[in-house]
Amino acid sequence: MVAHYKVISRDSVESVLAGNWPWFQKAPLRGDDHYFAVCPWCNNPIQLKGLYRKQAGSPRPYGSHTGEPVDGFPYFNMTDLVYCPYRLKQRSYKKTDRRPVGEAARRLVERAVSEFDRIILVLREDFGFPFSSRFAEKMLDLWFSSQGYCYTGAHLRNLPWMIAYFGPTESIYGQYIGSDTELVRAIIKQVSGARITPEGQLRHDGTGYFNLKLQCLHHRMTEISAEGMLSERMTLRVMDFSATNFAGEAPALYEKKIRFDPERFERLIHTAPERARRNRALLDLARQVAEKWRPTTHGDNA
Repeated sequence: MVAHYKVISRDSVESVLAGNWPWFQKAPLRGDDHYFAVCPWCNNPIQLKGLYRKQAGSPRPYGSHTGEPVDGFPYFNMTDLVYCPYRLKQRSYKKTDRRPVGEAARRLVERAVSEFDRIILVLREDFGFPFSSRFAEKMLDLWFSSQGYCYTGAHLRNLPWMIAYFGPTESIYGQYIGSDTELVRAIIKQVSGARITPEGQLRHDGTGYFNLKLQCLHHRMTEISAEGMLSERMTLRVMDFSATNFAGEAPALYEKKIRFDPERFERLIHTAPERARRNRALLDLARQVAEKWRPTTHGDNA
């Protein structure tokens, strides 16, 4: 049972769920509402409240985690419920924040492998240039080695960006960055010896040395609407390590905010098979990386 984000309203619930079991049940756990759904962040069942009668303390309909299994919903996991990003009051996480390995972590690993080509498609669009498969492999490898699938702020809707967030601070030398005009402009203006080939590749011009690296940092989550919608973002930064290998001393040449668009990722995942264009090379690469880390992903703790 896969969760898709929908704003909770009487019209959306009646049109999407249509009174069918198990979404509509005659014996609710509590209250007078009969509709249930699945939390898009932790995949546990939720009861939809306030659809037909306003609830005390809430001006709008909302979803409330049931806290226990519900008939017709095959998935319930208390660990994932406790660490549900939507349920936690904390909206800014440290990379060291971890939850135990549970069903959510295993599902993240499964999706990272089965949808890796689509994950990279999303990230290449957001980064602004088509970074190499080797670049992509390093990201996934560090996500596994850092156990990013156990990060408290990780969930199925932000998986592409979390793989980038836990990726390495990686050199962009040799990458085809020409499609990102702002990045190119910043580099040419500030970095002596840098040139962009006619094909858009970052190279030396033979007159100087430089070492430019990209990193993703500052994952943030914010509630942005009365309907309880969440907005997530991170920062992409390119720094000049030509004179130092210490990030605190490396000047930032370029920075942009990346706002997550989980609906775009969901649309890609649910593209009809006859219309989908899969990148088998990236999928094979993901399987190879996952196989290397398989014992770690089935551990008891992170």
